[in-house]
Amino acid sequence: MRQLSENAKKAIVQKALTQDGRSLRELAGLHNISKTTLHNWIKQYRNDDIIIDISPGKRDRFLSSAERFSHLMATSSMDEGAIGVYCREHGLYSFQLKQWKEAFMAEQSNEKKPALQSELKSLRDENKRLKQELKRKDSALAEASALLILKKKAALIWGESEDD
Repeated sequence: MRQLSENAKKAIVQKALTQDGRSLRELAGLHNISKTTLHNWIKQYRNDDIIIDISPGKRDRFLSSAERFSHLMATSSMDEGAIGVYCREHGLYSFQLKQWKEAFMAEQSNEKKPALQSELKSLRDENKRLKQELKRKDSALAEASALLILKKKAALIWGESEDD
C-alpha cells in the first residue's frame, strides 16, 4: 500500500471540497483510495482548521455562525441592488442570506419553547417505559405459550395423567 504525501492529501481534499462536478466516490476512485478514507481526511482537515483555498461560490459551507450573522447584519438595511453588490464582493448569493436568516429565526423559536422540550422528554421517557413493559409482557406470554405447548406434547407422548 502506498503512502501519499501531505501535499497530495491536501490537494485531493481541496478537490473534494470544491466539488468540481464529481462525487466523493468518483474522486476517491480516481485517486485509488476508498471513499471512507477520503471522508476521514476531509473530517481531519476540517477539525484541524487547515485553511484550503476554496472558490468564493463554495466557501459558504465553511462560514461560522458569527460570520453568517455579520453578513446578515451588514445586509439587513440594504435594498435588493445593494445586496447583490455586497454578495458579489463577498462571494455570496442572495438566497444564502435568506436561508441563513430563516435558520437563525428557527433557532430562536426553538430556544423560546422549553416547555415543549420538557414535554417531549417526558413523552420519550413514557414511551421507553411502555416499550419495556410491552417487552416484559411479550416474554411472559411466550413463556406461558411454551409451557402450554409442552404440556400438550407431554400428554400426547405419555397420555393423560390420572390425576386430571
